[in-house]
Amino acid sequence: MRNCYFFVADLLETGRTLTKTLSENGRLLTITELTKVEALDLSHKELVKLPWRTRHLLNLTTLNLNHNKLTKFPAVVATLINLTHLFVNDNELSALPAHMKNLKKLEELELRNNNIEKVYENLVDLHHLKKLSVAGNPLGFEEIESLMTQGISLDIAG
Repeated sequence: MRNCYFFVADLLETGRTLTKTLSENGRLLTITELTKVEALDLSHKELVKLPWRTRHLLNLTTLNLNHNKLTKFPAVVATLINLTHLFVNDNELSALPAHMKNLKKLEELELRNNNIEKVYENLVDLHHLKKLSVAGNPLGFEEIESLMTQGISLDIAG
């Protein structure tokens, strides 16, 4: 299962639990197998929130939440402390939460095309962050200047 993406359809709308999540080959996964999942693609699912049971994905290193309808950053993401790559492009986020500091292993964060005005104060303690994409957000000059001093690869142009 290493580095595989598991596509979870209608996770919230149908009320299915993670124990009924399908793998790419259509086989049902057990809860034990789910805890071993390292990458999860929930893009294009029209999600407005992420289910709290996602916290059981203890080995998750990559999470793709692109192209959904998230207006608030999912609190459960802060429990996924092994995340190294997080993609939340093309949603409706307006802010990042303080609990972002829990993602100490995060190396890449993509937040393109949201409504976020400030990110620096919630990312300053993420010392492993190497790549940040924030193009398409209404960041002010001072915010961009603060980000540029962090020594990370920064994508601010769309």
